[in-house]
Amino acid sequence: MKKIRTVLFGLGTVNRGFLKILIDKKAQMLNDHGVEFVITAVADSSGFSLNTDGYDYQLLLNLKPAGKKVSSLNGFQPDRNVHEMTEIIEADLLLESSTGNIVTGEPGLSVSRSALKKGWSVVFANKTPLLFAFYELLHLAESNGGGMKYSATVCGGLPVINVLQRDLKGVKLKKLRGVFNATTNYILQELEKGESMEEAIKEAQRIGAAEADPTHDTHGHDTANKLFIIMRSFTSFKGSIHDIAVTGIEHVTTEQIRAAKQCGNKIKLVASAEPDGDSWRLEVKPIEVPQYSFLGTCDGWEMGIELESDLYEYVAMKNYEADPLGTSAAVLRDAIDLKINK
Repeated sequence: MKKIRTVLFGLGTVNRGFLKILIDKKAQMLNDHGVEFVITAVADSSGFSLNTDGYDYQLLLNLKPAGKKVSSLNGFQPDRNVHEMTEIIEADLLLESSTGNIVTGEPGLSVSRSALKKGWSVVFANKTPLLFAFYELLHLAESNGGGMKYSATVCGGLPVINVLQRDLKGVKLKKLRGVFNATTNYILQELEKGESMEEAIKEAQRIGAAEADPTHDTHGHDTANKLFIIMRSFTSFKGSIHDIAVTGIEHVTTEQIRAAKQCGNKIKLVASAEPDGDSWRLEVKPIEVPQYSFLGTCDGWEMGIELESDLYEYVAMKNYEADPLGTSAAVLRDAIDLKINK
């Protein structure tokens, strides 16, 4: 059995979902993969706590519902901040699911950078460090004996990154389109039913799928971030997030959706990529698609991607994910892959 000393950076929905899976499937992890994840440290906005013997999964899972933070745990380090974690902790794996700052990438960028320099492996659920330092972080992983995976950052449980990197090697991409944000897809579905944008957003927030500030979703930035990570992972694209033209759904009206329906179409927030000479034409915008096309049938909480290439012609896949547990499961699969393959 391999015991993996694991640091949880963030105790939000994704890492709590990870803990739930470990509670339910601890025996299966041992049986199928011969691994046990020992949570030796955990951090949130209050700081970080350390326990070399490992924290009880359920104890950590109970913190937030009880209105508590990491600062209430035995082993809390009151005189240190999260940037010092990697200096005093011995670990194998960092699960980076902190709150992303799209202006600076912090604190996840600095902490993951330090972890990789120490030879830890890092699994990202937080996209922002990848937006700021994708190649640097990859280089640090390769040069210091650790590893880096991030399939959870793109479409949750849908294995987009895995399929592109593992199963579509050697291809020349001709065209890529996708519905990458389930919250906006749900909102558009509710608009089609006659609900208002405000009502749809409130419902998405109620079930925990949308943030208190939903503009990152509705303005198209989350979709653009996912497209950027795909392009960096799968193509020769060397540009920045600013090379993606982004239009969100905030101005889409019920009347526009009804007009599209009368023409046999649906409005979807679509990310697209096509070669344009030596560069790429990258866009995120709401467009009409035929209602019975692949993207047209990505309804509600579904996300999907379709692509055309020289070797595999047309490939498409989608999933349904109203619950963020799929993202937590993606973190688990990445963690298992990293430690099994080392």
